[in-house]
Amino acid sequence: MDWRTLNPRVIAEFRQNAGKVSGFEGLPLILLQTKGARSGNRFDVPLIPVLEDARIFLFGTNAGSPKQPIWALNVLAHPRIVVEYEARIFEAIIEPLSCVDADVRLAQRAQDSEQLQQYLVNAAPRKVPVFEVCEIK
Repeated sequence: MDWRTLNPRVIAEFRQNAGKVSGFEGLPLILLQTKGARSGNRFDVPLIPVLEDARIFLFGTNAGSPKQPIWALNVLAHPRIVVEYEARIFEAIIEPLSCVDADVRLAQRAQDSEQLQQYLVNAAPRKVPVFEVCEIK
């Protein structure tokens, strides 16, 4: 899958349809507006979050790649971002979970997701980071 080709279509459709995108039916989808760690340029990144109660978590699986996702490196350098979720747009701080908390959350989710299990196997020995999106009120 070529994300450079897919992402612009997903982003455009997301914005036209209040967060609904064909091919992602039944899945939550968010857009992060991040700032490049080195370039300082703005990047829009569509992601499938993990929603728990009123909390939003992001797993940096990078589809099982051995490399960290660029968006994760960007939010570590510049944790203040803009989030688009459904028809809402809000500012947030991205907070990385501790290694222990990330491992627990990944293990819990992997029990119900063969795809996540495979991503974790493929990404090893890389540690998959987990982030919480904390809305600025």
